[in-house]
Amino acid sequence: MRADRLMSALLQLQAHGQLTGRELAKRLEVSERTVHRDMEALSSAGVPVYATRGSQGGWQLDDEWRTQVPGLDEAELRALLMAQPRALGDMRLAAAAERALGKLMAALPVSLREQAASIRERLYVDTTAWRGTAENLAMLPIVQEAVSRDRKLTFQYWRSGERVERTVDPLGLVAKGSTWYLYANTPRGFRTYRISRMEEARLLDEPSIRPPNFNLAAQWKLSTEEFAEEVKRDVEAQERARAEKREAERRAAQELEIAKQVQARLFPQTLPVCRTLDYAGVCIQARQVGGDYYDFLSLGRNKLGLILADIAGKGIAAALLMANLQANVRSQSAIASDEPERMLHSANELFFRNTIDSAYATLFFAEYDDATRNLRYANCGHLSALLISTDNAITRLDSTCSVLGLFEEWNCAISERQLSPGDILAIYSDGVTEAFSPASEEFGEHRLMEALDRHRAMSAAHIVASIVNDLQCFSAYEQHDDITLIVARCHGQMNLTF
Repeated sequence: MRADRLMSALLQLQAHGQLTGRELAKRLEVSERTVHRDMEALSSAGVPVYATRGSQGGWQLDDEWRTQVPGLDEAELRALLMAQPRALGDMRLAAAAERALGKLMAALPVSLREQAASIRERLYVDTTAWRGTAENLAMLPIVQEAVSRDRKLTFQYWRSGERVERTVDPLGLVAKGSTWYLYANTPRGFRTYRISRMEEARLLDEPSIRPPNFNLAAQWKLSTEEFAEEVKRDVEAQERARAEKREAERRAAQELEIAKQVQARLFPQTLPVCRTLDYAGVCIQARQVGGDYYDFLSLGRNKLGLILADIAGKGIAAALLMANLQANVRSQSAIASDEPERMLHSANELFFRNTIDSAYATLFFAEYDDATRNLRYANCGHLSALLISTDNAITRLDSTCSVLGLFEEWNCAISERQLSPGDILAIYSDGVTEAFSPASEEFGEHRLMEALDRHRAMSAAHIVASIVNDLQCFSAYEQHDDITLIVARCHGQMNLTF
């Protein structure tokens, strides 16, 4: 320790020319008395150091005496100083490097020393990342020891969020920027470990095994090239995966658009002629395709069929079941006029057999006689239809049987109502009454009845459009369920407002 201090004192004097005892004591972190003893020791060793008296006095070296650094030219000096010790990232290493550079500068000739000081004043390396984080190099000293002493090293290592134990043969240390890596040999070959991810590093008594002719620089270059190639392959694989995903999404969107167009064709394209009933319907799906269904069927002998159904579920699965139910109902419509119970029973049987156990649908079927204004209906577990008379009396057409498709043994009951001119019938799905406002309030049956009464002087098509507009103004959020509505207005000689 004293020899190091004597050399440091000598180099301090050589670099600064003259220093007081107090200045030397502060730089060497010793007492002034110790400085005095050190100066005597240097003088006894033949170093021309002497004391100067007075207020500006202190210790000084003979101007003609210098320790020299032979063979160091200007280019070599510049290159050496550009490798700033602060770039090492570790405070202890940086401090040691600073001391070494101080000794070097003290040994330089005056001309080179001045140039070296100028270079150092004009260069600073900030090793802290932009986010203010720095590498944790607490394990660096023990790793350095393992490398220099050729000893096996064991440590805990964080990899992909998992803490694992590793025992390796240390081969070298690599500083890339301010990040330190251990290059080591393992049973699985050469591996690189980031020092900041190490914990609880410990030297083992067993010596490490160093491969013959091992070249750290060459191996590091090879490993970085392999890593870069691996990263490139990963990036390319991710880009291919993203491209495949985009293509799959494009195809899915295209197929959904086709499905939407196909499903739109399943809704009524023309309206059977009816002299005493003005009627209209709409289905606004929450998604591109949905499970709500409405239909108008010509049942022959001046009879009109009005159907509205709601399939359990949403999206493509519900749309497929909706198409299945529509086909079942239409295939049985020939017998609906004489035997609506039989038609619905057959539709239930086909729907039960052709769908999974959990599939079912609620359905409202109405048969209107254009000659007598008589309405026969079956409500298969659906919401109650609303019949509003001219005196504003409201009749709810409640369920007459259970849902379709859930039970193999199924019975159907038919009810009847006599309509009069001015009466309004509304059949709807829960997407109408369960639409929510921004305040989480439901549109509800009462608002539907108020809208029907408010627009009752209009045609059925205008009533439907007005209620849809009321719904969209009431519920500003994204639509969560299909909105399906049929409005039928019985008339005789009454004039309609369009």
